Amino acid sequence: MVFANVDLLILPTLLGPPATVAQGADPTVVSIRNTAPFSVLGLPSLSLPSGFTTTGLPIGLQIVGAPFAESTVLALANAYERGTEWHKRHPQLDLA
Repeated sequence: MVFANVDLLILPTLLGPPATVAQGADPTVVSIRNTAPFSVLGLPSLSLPSGFTTTGLPIGLQIVGAPFAESTVLALANAYERGTEWHKRHPQLDLA
């Protein structure tokens, strides 16, 4: 098992930029590809804001821990949020 050698996995939440509503992509299929395996395995994980694409769409960072390592996942997430400003920024909304 990978967690014999590492404490946490840090991965993108999505494989690529999120699809817009206008693109007509099924958001459930796009959004679970990188997250579903950890849910199925029952591993603690969370996603944090970690930036924006060049077109202004949000990007997420996923932190995954070993079984029952919720406190380690939350500790890194807390340290990341304290060390960055991404959680305070919001994408521009085009309401036209």
